[in-house]
Amino acid sequence: MQQSSQVKPLQVAPQQQLSAWLSAATQQGLPLAVWRQPQDDTQHVVVSFEPNLTPVQPDLEEMGAGFLVHPFTTQEAGSGYFLPADLYWNTQQESPEWKPGTDSSVMEALAQLAKQAATQSAPVYHWAENPTAPTDQSEEVHFTDLVRKSVAAIEQEHFQKVVPSRTKRVTLPEDFQLLETFQRLCDTYPNAFVSLISVPGLGTWLGATPEVLLTVKDQRHFRTVALAGTQRWGHDQDIADAAWRQKEIEEQAMVSRYIINCFKKIRLREFEEIGPRTSRAGEMIHLKTDFKVDLDATNFPQLGTVMLRLLHPTSAVCGMPKEPAENFLIEHEGYARELYAGYLGPVNLQSFTSLYVNLRCMQWLGSEALLYAGAGVTADSKPEREWDETELKCNTMLSVISRQ
Repeated sequence: MQQSSQVKPLQVAPQQQLSAWLSAATQQGLPLAVWRQPQDDTQHVVVSFEPNLTPVQPDLEEMGAGFLVHPFTTQEAGSGYFLPADLYWNTQQESPEWKPGTDSSVMEALAQLAKQAATQSAPVYHWAENPTAPTDQSEEVHFTDLVRKSVAAIEQEHFQKVVPSRTKRVTLPEDFQLLETFQRLCDTYPNAFVSLISVPGLGTWLGATPEVLLTVKDQRHFRTVALAGTQRWGHDQDIADAAWRQKEIEEQAMVSRYIINCFKKIRLREFEEIGPRTSRAGEMIHLKTDFKVDLDATNFPQLGTVMLRLLHPTSAVCGMPKEPAENFLIEHEGYARELYAGYLGPVNLQSFTSLYVNLRCMQWLGSEALLYAGAGVTADSKPEREWDETELKCNTMLSVISRQ
């Protein structure tokens, strides 16, 4: 990345500058991503100068610096989208960094748009239509029936676990602003990865996810996480007092076993396992186990890409075994998840790659939003209880949306 002495810093506060760069990008029809890492106040933005992104098969070690987005489905090869960091800026910098070789006239034009937008306009985000689940039944009837079908398939030994999901279409307040809501999510969920992406063809998505898919730091340290089980837990309650049902303990154990089985497939034995422990995400708690690998000690520099292909979609959002569970969901859910339960995050930026499962998210539809949620189903699952879990998860986003 390079700094440009020709482009003068915008003389405005960091949040105004963030809005300005987003406005400049969307006026040009460019893809963008904004995010904030867990337990970090710094906000980041990447803008790609290529309006029409080409689908890619992710290769983390070969990619340059940028932001990666991948949908839930793995049925189509090369279905990920990579936003190269043609422009990168964060709230700790005065001026953006530009990809080496960027034409100075391009820098100046975008900087001029940002300067105008800093005082004149808000971002106009990319739009993509997305249907809700096509059913003549109510959402609750459709979903609880899907859970019953899931339990029946488990009893017939088609798979051990599956994670059906649903949508919830809500009307947005008249004064709804995506960037303001992004800021509120950052304030409300300090332990989540908070993101706002807007890409032609994919639309605009906003989310706050607690689930790490994987991280690679300095090409030396690999980490992934098993996260499952959900309970409502107030901010005034101590997580040390949490008690877990057998169903939730077994569900989390399945996710952990899935990760260990991935290690076994590639004959990786040297890893550190920490947990399970109770982890807080806003007013919800989950069971969490961390797995860490020293890439130098194992002499496995490509582990990030290898594990990415093995892990996604994880048993926490799809099921176990993966292939029959995914096929069941595609056949019975009745809608395309698109980016929900896919993954996203920065790649090779400041020597760090961090990808997260896209949970607790919404797709922006102008005056409305489409919320997404799922629930892990095992042989002991009760349809009404799983419905309540999805309502709780939808309310994570809804509670922030409604506070305009």
